[in-house]
Amino acid sequence: MALFEHLIEMKHYSDGETLASSNEKFAQYLLKMLEVYFNYHHDAYSTKVVYLHDPTAMLAAINPSLITYVEGAIRVQTNGITRGLTLLYNKQKRFAEITEWSDQPSVNVAVTVDTPTALKLVMERLME
Repeated sequence: MALFEHLIEMKHYSDGETLASSNEKFAQYLLKMLEVYFNYHHDAYSTKVVYLHDPTAMLAAINPSLITYVEGAIRVQTNGITRGLTLLYNKQKRFAEITEWSDQPSVNVAVTVDTPTALKLVMERLME
């Protein structure tokens, strides 16, 4: 399973205020990390969001029903101006000839997250 762009988004700082009210060490640790991420995203992208990559990947492993997947082959550009660009061929298009995508192994790629439920689960675990 590959998990890429679609991640839990903490849009409201009230989530941070909820974490701040907790005495749990993991909640306090995450709060300190999120402050760095919030500041970075604010400065770099003029936005107030934080993408929670690791908790989302963990939730996908624990409860795959929170994630919607598509199956396809993945390739990553390794040079040039598009270096690091991840490409998905979802195998819905069929080529008459053999291409670089032919016979590539398929993986499940996350494309959506049930954000309210996932964020609720993360917050509940951190507050316990």
